[in-house]
Amino acid sequence: MKATEIFHQKQVLKHHDGKRLAIFEIIVWKVSVSRDYPDGLKYRVWLSEEGHTLFGLDNHKPKGPHLHVRDVQVGYVFRGVDSLRKDIIAMIKKEGFIYEG
Repeated sequence: MKATEIFHQKQVLKHHDGKRLAIFEIIVWKVSVSRDYPDGLKYRVWLSEEGHTLFGLDNHKPKGPHLHVRDVQVGYVFRGVDSLRKDIIAMIKKEGFIYEG
């Protein structure tokens, strides 16, 4: 099965201080269920400010689900789309940006 985009959102987010802006993007694709994509989903989430990654989440192979926090990568436990959404919103808020999703 070819990957089919099922959700895509890209927007500029304002910081609470009113002086900073960040680019937020999320893309979710439906893919064939496999060992690499047991949920049949592939995703990429990114928040960047002035070209610098604040955080990112993705599950590309061969790494599987993982989180980028600035220059560091750590594992991420994917617990479904609802949990992914909650985690993303929490990380955006932690960075001080306003998301009205």
